[in-house]
This record gives sequence, structure tokens and C-alpha cells, in this order.
Amino acid sequence: MLRKTKNRSKLLYKYIISYLLIFLVPFVVMSVVIYFSAVSSLREEIESSNIYNLEQVRNLTDDRLSELETITTRISFDPRLTPYMMNHGYYGREAINELKKYKANSAIIEELFIYFYNDETLYSTNGLYSIDALVQNSKQLERIGKENILTDLNTDLPLIRTIDELKINSETHENLIVYYLPVKLNSVTPYGTAMYFIEESTLISMIQNILGEMEGNVYVFDEGGQVIASTILDDSISASNVISLLNNANGIDTIGLNGKEYSTVSVQSGMSGWTFVTVMDPNQLFSKLSSMKYIVAFFLVALFIVGLILAVVLGQNQYKPIRALSDIAKRGENTSSSSGLRNNENELETIGRSFTTLYETHELLNETVFLHQPFAKEQFLLRLLKGSFEHHNELAAVMESLDISIEEGHHFVATLHFEAGSFCEESISEKDQLIKKLQEIHLANARVYAVDLLYSDSIAILVSTSASTITDINSLIEQQVTIIQTLVKKYFEKLPTICVGQSYRSLEKVNRSYIEALATAEYKFTKPHGSILFFKDIGEQSQPLIGYFKEEQIKFVQSLKQGDVTVAHEMLGDMFHVLEQKNHSIHEIKCICFDLINTTLKTISEIGCQDQVIDLNQLVEFKSIEDLKSQLMNMVEVICEEVEQKKDSHNSKLRDELLSFIRENYTSYEISLEFVANQFYLSVSYLSRFIKEQTGVTFTQFIQDLRIQHVKNQLTQTDQPIKEIVDQVGYKDVANFIRKFKKIEGVTPGQYRKLHK
Repeated sequence: MLRKTKNRSKLLYKYIISYLLIFLVPFVVMSVVIYFSAVSSLREEIESSNIYNLEQVRNLTDDRLSELETITTRISFDPRLTPYMMNHGYYGREAINELKKYKANSAIIEELFIYFYNDETLYSTNGLYSIDALVQNSKQLERIGKENILTDLNTDLPLIRTIDELKINSETHENLIVYYLPVKLNSVTPYGTAMYFIEESTLISMIQNILGEMEGNVYVFDEGGQVIASTILDDSISASNVISLLNNANGIDTIGLNGKEYSTVSVQSGMSGWTFVTVMDPNQLFSKLSSMKYIVAFFLVALFIVGLILAVVLGQNQYKPIRALSDIAKRGENTSSSSGLRNNENELETIGRSFTTLYETHELLNETVFLHQPFAKEQFLLRLLKGSFEHHNELAAVMESLDISIEEGHHFVATLHFEAGSFCEESISEKDQLIKKLQEIHLANARVYAVDLLYSDSIAILVSTSASTITDINSLIEQQVTIIQTLVKKYFEKLPTICVGQSYRSLEKVNRSYIEALATAEYKFTKPHGSILFFKDIGEQSQPLIGYFKEEQIKFVQSLKQGDVTVAHEMLGDMFHVLEQKNHSIHEIKCICFDLINTTLKTISEIGCQDQVIDLNQLVEFKSIEDLKSQLMNMVEVICEEVEQKKDSHNSKLRDELLSFIRENYTSYEISLEFVANQFYLSVSYLSRFIKEQTGVTFTQFIQDLRIQHVKNQLTQTDQPIKEIVDQVGYKDVANFIRKFKKIEGVTPGQYRKLHK
């Protein structure tokens, strides 16, 4: 139970209120956003659904009318349906049969008539009719009059008419829609008219099939605002009032009729000009919206209650360890004259005062240990070889922090390439010993720095000569390399092939020498194993190309493979500079340019980055030498970045596998840096450096942290004896572990269990 002292109660309440405020601010914002977003989204969904359904009705109607237009066009081209053929005694029957086929092609045609201009005879699927006979079959047509009907029949535009009642073939049809379509043949001037009789019920049935069980009125208006078809469920709504209030607005709207509001959904056909309208009670249209409002409101209230409970629980959970730490801090203090004042402190002030000195000391110790780790120098050498230091001030600052002194003079890099498998599981420590011996070599006015090249049986050495006046630097390099070879032969049976780069006065440019040494390694198969190869010899033996020397090309290729964009740009710039300075014919210039392109693309293919070549056509169709240089410079930058990313990806995979292996085996008695190095075929020095880079702590510290955490979990979650728990995590000396535990946690394992269980 919590002690109900004044300060602690205040601190606990502060934590609860703080968590509650942290929860309330985003909760209020989120609640408003969720509520209005959900309601708005559902409303839009309902509106879109209704508009979509009505658009389906429109599209289906347009399709049916389009079918009628197609039938009319086919009739106009049908030789069996010409005026002559239809008036012929024998062929007339074939024409009538043909009309029946056309009628059967559409599901909405009730009857089909063909009228030819200057002829008062109507041709139907049941025979011939005179216009007078047709008029006599409908009281509405009698009121309209024969002249008006002839006017409609002689139209050159599609027309829509409605007939309340018409008798066709002794069968009475009610509520018919008559669709007049001019019959044309290869001319804009029609020579007849096709009359399609459509029952309104057929159209209404199509609409209802799509709209479903909608409780409202549906209207189809023509361009003049006349009702073509309708289905009425509410007699109080007048079609004339609806069309007058729509204002030709498509979409969803609200109109007032007879003192009551109605929701309307309307769409218009671009083909027929018809307007399709649904009118219904708004409560029906947005019935789902009201339910959603209640659901969202209930959800937000429930979320607030959960947040309130979490604020209390989190406040208490945060207060408990602070109280425990405060008790530990107070127990570790000695009573003094100021103890009365300290008793008025709250828990956080007590912890802060007690651990400030310890924290500062710990940070200072960490920094000192980090700066003096042996692998820090190796990391510095690797960065130096990769050209990571662009400015002298940055390089000098790192060297000073690592207590490394490299005087100005001549610097060159050599790489020692051993036979594959030279450093296997049984001899993995030999490489570390050899690196140590190489760094102990004493050369006149020179220092040797050696570093393990990762993922290969190779070692890189940096030789720095401080002598400023040297008459023959090449001879000196040969002497120094020979001494190094002699030392390697003394301590290692398998003599490596040594590849040597050129000397540079600037330490920032020593990565060029490293690139040259790696480039020289490409030629080691031409010499017996154990030979010494110099980059300068490769350059001298290679005949110059038309416009540049092969030395630059070799360094350019190797810099691409290493992802060194600085050297790659430098070599590319040098080759183009030579090309611009020389006087060549246009054919020679083209040969050189295409050789550069081929060399670049071949190298890109070798390192597996061909996907980064975006536009090969643009590259080979360069407009000028400057254009080609710009394109290659950009491509080189992209490729070098891709190479670096692949290296990082490899490191990530190795990190995951290493850490996973350590977490699975940290409780083993056999776990050690050498044991893990053997499992992954890595050198001990590299593994130590790699784990420090990836975790921020040493291998020993990482194992210790895992074991301490495991012990703490077992102490608080089980009743196992402390000796068994310590034995489980790989410690045989229980007393030694208890001392370590108390040094780290400030209490013994037994005390920790009492405080936290």
C-alpha cells in the first residue's frame, strides 16, 4: 500500500492529473475529428449511394434508348424495309416479319411503327395502319388531332410523347411512352420515322429493380418538364411542384412542399435530356446517420472512461518505482545537520540530489572508456581509408581525441592478401596477433598502422614516413614493404601477396592510395602468390589510350566498386580534363567517350547496380563532352550511394544474426567473445568493434546487462532460490555475481526481491 504522506500524495496526484491531461488534449481533438469525420463520411456515403443508384437508372434508360436508335439505324439500312418493299404484296409480309425481329431485339418495345414521309400509312409488326385508324383508337390522339400527329411524324429530331390509353390490335394499353426517331440513310435528311411504343410500367419496373424498396416518389421528366413516367407513394407531392423547385440542380437537395421538407436526388441524362428524380422523407434517406451518431458518441464516452482508468493506473505505476528509488537513496545517506531540511523534499528531489554525482561520474567514466578502447583506433583507420574525413580540422580533432599522432610527410597504403581460408575457425586469433605485430614494426622515420579488412582474408596497413626531404620515395617504399614482408614471413607461414598504392603528402588523400592498392589487387593473379605488386608498375606497363592513361581508368573502376564517390569524381574529372586538353579528331573523341561509357556500365554490372542506370539512350546520345561528363558524374554519385547502402544492409543482417545468437545463448557458461567470433568466422577484434558500434556497449557489458535483466525478472516473478537463478544465467561464482549486482543496482538480489515483488 502507498504511504499516505503529504508529499507523496501530492506527487501521486500530480502524476494522475498529468496523465489525464496528456490523455484529454488529444482525446478532445480526436473525438471532434472522429465524430464529424464519421458522420460526414457516412453522410457522403449515403448521398453517393443514392446518386449512384439513380445514375444506374439513368444509364440503363440511356442504354435502352440507345438500343432504339441502333434499331432505327439498322432499319434505315435494311433493304427489306424500304417503302417499295413494305408496300409490295409479297415482300410486304417479309418486311412485317423483319419488323417483328427488330421489336424482339429490345425488351422495352411494346409496339413498333414505321412511317414514310408523304405516305399516310403506318407499318407495324401486325400489318398496315392508316393514321386515321390509329387516331380513332385513342381519345387522347383524337384530341391532339391528325395534323399534329403528322407534324410529330415528320420530325427530323427525336421526340417523346405520352398517351394515357391506346388500342393496338384489339388490345388496350395504358400509360404509353411514344418515342419518335427519324429514319435516315446516308443523309442528314430523314425519309421516315420509327415510332416506338413503350409501356410506362416497363420503365418503372426497371427503376424499381435498381432502387429497391425505396419509400418515396420517383419521377422521370423530359426536357420540357413533363412527366414521362412516375411511381407515386405519397399523393401529397405534386410533380409540377417538384420540377419547379429543382432549379435544374443535379445531386441531393432539400425542398419544402406543403409545409414539410423532403430530400430529393436528381440526375440528368446528357443523351435524352431526361431528368430522373426521387423525392422522400429525409429521415428515410439518412436513417443510418442517426444510428451512427449514437454509436460514435457511445464509443467516445467508453474511450474517455478507459482513459481515466489508465491515467490512475499509470500514475500509480510510475509512482511506485520512484518511491522505491527514494527509499534506497535515503537509506544510502548519512544523517547530517541538514537532515531536517532534506526531510521536506519530495521523492524526485531526493533521487535527483542523491544520484546527480553518481550520474556525472558514470558519464565521465563512459566517455573516458570509449575514447581509450583499442578498437577506436581501428575504426579511425577504416574511416581514413574510406575517405570519410573531408576536412583537415575534422581529421585532426578525431586524432587528438584518440591520442593518435601522425606527422606530416609521405603516406601510402598496402594491402596484404592471404590465400582464401587462411584464417579459419582454428586460426582466427592468428590474424589479430599478426595485426598487433605489424603495428610494432620499427621503420626509420616511419610508423605502421594495421587494420583488419572485414569479410576477407586481407589486412590493410598505412605507412607514414615523417622525413620531409626524400630523394627517391619509390625506393623507400620498396624497402619498407620488403621489411614488412620479412616480418610477416617470420610470424606467418603463408606469405601474402602485397599490393602497394602510391604515396601522398596529404593524409586526407590517403584513401586514394587505398583505392590504388585494391586496384592493384585485381592483377595479383598474374604473379605468384607472395609477390609484391606496385600500382606505379601497372600504370607504367599499360600503354596510354588515345586520350587518357589506363592508371586513371583503373582507379576509377576500383573507386566505384568501393563506393568512394570522391575518388571516382576526381578520376572522372581528370580523364575528361585530359580529353579536353588534347587535340583529337572527332572520331577519336567519340571512341574515348564510348570507352568511358562502356567502362562505367561494365563496372556497374559487375557490382550488381545495373538497375540504377535510368536512361541508357540518353547516356549514349550525349550532346557534348560536357553533357556526357555531367551524366556520368550524376550516375557515379548514385552508384556509390547504392554501394554504401548495400554495405549497410549487410551490416544490418549481421547485426540481427549476432544479437539474436547472443540473446539465445547468453545464459551459457561457454559464451565469450572468442566463442561468438568462431561461430560467425569473424576476428575477435572486428567482432568486439562491431558489437560496440551496434549496441553502444562492449560485448562483456552487453552480456552482463542481459544476465542482470534476466535475474531481475526471475527475482520479481518467481520464488526460486537466488543461487539457482544465478546459476541459470551462466554464473558459477554466486558471491561474485551478488557483488556485481549490488554495484549496478545498489542493493543485493535479496533486497531487490523484497522491494519489487
